Amino acid sequence: MKVVKAAAVQLSPVLYSREGTIDKVVRTIHELGQQAVQFATFPETVVPYYPYFSFLQPAYHIVAGREHLNPSIHLNCD
Repeated sequence: MKVVKAAAVQLSPVLYSREGTIDKVVRTIHELGQQAVQFATFPETVVPYYPYFSFLQPAYHIVAGREHLNPSIHLNCD
């Protein structure tokens, strides 16, 4: 049986910064590689972060505070 060293990563995003979050993820992947990790999972919505608090605010705050959408990654899937 082959043994694979795995890691489940709990990582906080850099709020309102797609580039900052991606840099943080890449640094973490590098650190895991130095620890001989062969498989790692990251939070589903770390890039862009998923603002859990959007469901805790009144609707007018959600519409006014849509800054969390700007760091989204857009893929051209044509």
